[in-house]
Order: sequence, then C-alpha cells, then structure tokens
Amino acid sequence: MTLGFVASLVASALIGLLSIDCAGWRPTDLSQSRLLLSFLAVGIGLGLSSLVFFVWLSLVGGPSAMFPFAELGLLVLLASVALSTRKRRHIRTPPRSKGGTAVAPTRNHPLLSLVMWLGVGCATIAFLVESATSRHGGWDAWMTWNMHARAIFRGGDHWREVLRDLPGWSHPDYPLLIPGSVARIWTYMGHETALAPVSVAMLFTFATVGLLYASVSILRSRTQGCLAALLLLGTKFFILHGASQYADVPFGFFLLATLVMLALTEMWPDDRRCLLVLAGVTAGLAAWTKNEGLLLLLAVLAGYGQVIVRARGWRTGLSDARAFAIGLAPILAVIIGFKIWVAPANDLMSDQGLRQTTERLLEGSRYLQVLVGIGQGFLEISAEGVIGLLLLAYWFCAGTAAAGPWRLGAKTAATVLLLMLVGYVVVLLTAPTPLLATNIRSIYRLLLQLWPSMLFAYFLSLRTAEEAGVFGPRPSRAEAAPGRSSGPHLPVAEAS
Repeated sequence: MTLGFVASLVASALIGLLSIDCAGWRPTDLSQSRLLLSFLAVGIGLGLSSLVFFVWLSLVGGPSAMFPFAELGLLVLLASVALSTRKRRHIRTPPRSKGGTAVAPTRNHPLLSLVMWLGVGCATIAFLVESATSRHGGWDAWMTWNMHARAIFRGGDHWREVLRDLPGWSHPDYPLLIPGSVARIWTYMGHETALAPVSVAMLFTFATVGLLYASVSILRSRTQGCLAALLLLGTKFFILHGASQYADVPFGFFLLATLVMLALTEMWPDDRRCLLVLAGVTAGLAAWTKNEGLLLLLAVLAGYGQVIVRARGWRTGLSDARAFAIGLAPILAVIIGFKIWVAPANDLMSDQGLRQTTERLLEGSRYLQVLVGIGQGFLEISAEGVIGLLLLAYWFCAGTAAAGPWRLGAKTAATVLLLMLVGYVVVLLTAPTPLLATNIRSIYRLLLQLWPSMLFAYFLSLRTAEEAGVFGPRPSRAEAAPGRSSGPHLPVAEAS
C-alpha cells in the first residue's frame, strides 16, 4: 500500500532527524546546515530504523503489523528527549571557525548551479531507467541483500533459522542494514514489492551526492561543493551501481558522513562533542552495512587519532575518543549480538590460517595481480581516466588551499582513505586462491566505496574557484583566508 510505503520512509527520516537532535547537535545557522542535516537524516534514519527493526525481530519475533506502532512510540520518545535537551541548551551565537571568524555563506555561480541541477536530472533519469530495466538489482542484490530481506520477511517467527540456513554463497553472515531496511518497508506495506529496494538504493545514492555538496559548501565554498557534486554525478558507474541495489554505495555514504563529522569539529568547535558522537554513529552504521565497516573503525581510530594527537595533543585525542565511543557503542553491541547469536561463520575466513596467509603474502604474482586490478578499477570509475585528468587540471589551476579549519579534516580523510586502501590490499593478498580472481574483478566496487570520500578530501585540500580567480578577480589579501597556498596555480581567467 502506498500509505505504508510513505509512512515507512517518513518514520525513518524522523528517526534520523530526532536522533541527531538528541545527540545535541542543532546548528543555530540553519541557512548553512539545513541541507547537511537533511541528507544526514535520510541516511542515519535508514540505518537506525533497520537497527530498531532487528532489535524488534530479536525480542518480539518476526515482522508484525504491530511494528509501525512500536516505531511510533519510539518517535514520541525521541521527540520528548529532543525537546527536553533543547530546553537545557544555552542560546549560542552562530557557529564559528577555529580562527574565530564567522562562517560566511557563499553564493553559487548561476551557470554552475544550472549545470549541477541538469546533472541531477540526468542522473535521476539514468537511475530510474536502470531500475526499471532491472527491478531486482544486480547479481549481489538478489543473491545476497534482497534474498536476506525475503528470508526475514517470509521467515516470520523462524527468521533466524531461515536466514542461517541460506546457502553459503549468499553470505548469511553479512550485516543487515540493507536487508533490514527493505524488510522493514515491506512490514509497513504488508507485502513484498521491488519498490522497497529501489527506493532504499535511490535514497542512499542521491543522499551521498547531497552530503558531498553540502559538506564541501560549508567547509570551503558553494562553487567548490557544486564542482564536487558534479564530478560525483558525472561518475557514471556510481549512479548505475547505486541502481544495482548493492551495499557499496550505502557503505560509501556512511564513510563520507563519518569523515564529514570529523572535519566539521574544526569548523564548529562549540559542537565538537556532538559531532564526534554522530561520527561514532555513522561509523557504526557503516559496520552494520558491510563487513568492511570493521576495517573502517580501525582506520578511523588510527587515522584520526594520529592526526588529532599531533595537532591537539593526547588530552584532546582521548576526549574525542570518548565522545566517538558514545555514538559507536550501542550500534557495535547490536552488531556483536548479531554475529554471535544469528550469523553463521564467515565462509571467506574458513581457509585463513597463519601458514596459508603467510604463503599467500610471499607470492609475488599476487601483488602484481592486485596492482593491475586497482589500476583497472580506477580507470573504470574515472571514465577511462577522464575524471582523473579533470581533477589534475583543476589542481594545476587552483593550487593547494591556504591554512584553515578544513586542513585537519582533509588530512584525516586522506589518512583514513589510505589506511582503508591498504586494508583492502591486505585482504585481497590473503584471499584463498579460488577467490583471488573473483575478488580482483570486484576491486572497482571497493574503490567506489571510497570514491565520494576521495572527492571530499580532494576539494577540501584545494583553493576554491573564487580564491583561484576562476569566476572573476581573485580576492585581495585582506579578504583571503590567512596563510599562503602552495602548489602550482594558473588561474583560468588569466591563462586564457
């Protein structure tokens, strides 16, 4: 039923929005943060509502017509907590950056805005056409994610046994954010429909684009945000893979959201603790999306930890770790419970003894295979290298950004992404021989998980189009941000 479908999506968005409010973060300058809050609420809401659905299944039984009423009660509780915490908050001035200057909004260039909206329209059409052609998604969608959703929805009170007894090639040990989100919508509607997985995939795909645009716009400028969003929209594989209903794009959303929250702690120091709690939530939801999320947790702890300790000292690092753990702990507890009491053993880890792993790491041919696979994966994502050339050209024209509150965010993002890439390489190198060729063919999917965050780190690191004089004269030194930019810079306006 249409009403149940709409109610399920509205309820998940409200869960996300109220959870963000309960975490204590409600920026006073909503003109800057409205879009950011909206896109975060979409993704966090879908993630948390799938967790709520899993807890319901674990405590009460199978999917039930009573579940929507339970979620309604949860919404009332969250609203009450949000109202009570809001009353206790002091009235604050608009968010200020580390340097003490107010975060000034910037304008979009009219032509660039038009091109971006055309890109959104074209990407939407491409997504809908692909979804209409393959309503049940690609191979992994119906083999894993949608099969798990059907096992939960059709299994009733015996959903655990049905899920656990699925064939090993469907990986029944995989986390349940995507299957749980789909089965939850079916529970609201009372029947199965392909509209559920398509809508979940579409929301995560375009919420990722919106999150990239909003975060870069706040941290740098709106023109910079437009350029970042345009390149992501222009990544044909990103849109089509999003429509395939795989979990890679949702995982990429939570990875990007985590890095955005960490970067904003320097822009809005008054909200530091709240933002770190939310970073723990999004990192936890990444682990609830795919097993790669456990690697993300290690990469964030190591990457952000070494960046912030070097910049702010051990005391700040430990304080940030506590706030991050507050957001992460409840979600991690649910994941551990799922792994212990529901999920069977991981079939990919069955032949991962110390002797076998050492032998594989000593095989030189594996390194060459993985290296070639990574190169081919980047070519696949970047339209045979065209997007890579555009990024290189923009760096040559704009140059590296001056010092500012975004610099630590860019360093953190780059460090975490590097650690993730190293982790992926280690996993590929130690994979059992029968799976090695299959895993190498899927490298482009692993790289796609990192792609939105790569664009985020890239555009944080470079001068904006205004600073480089792309859309007119460069600002005077008095108007420019403090510090000097480094790297080559040939303003387009002057070079022409």
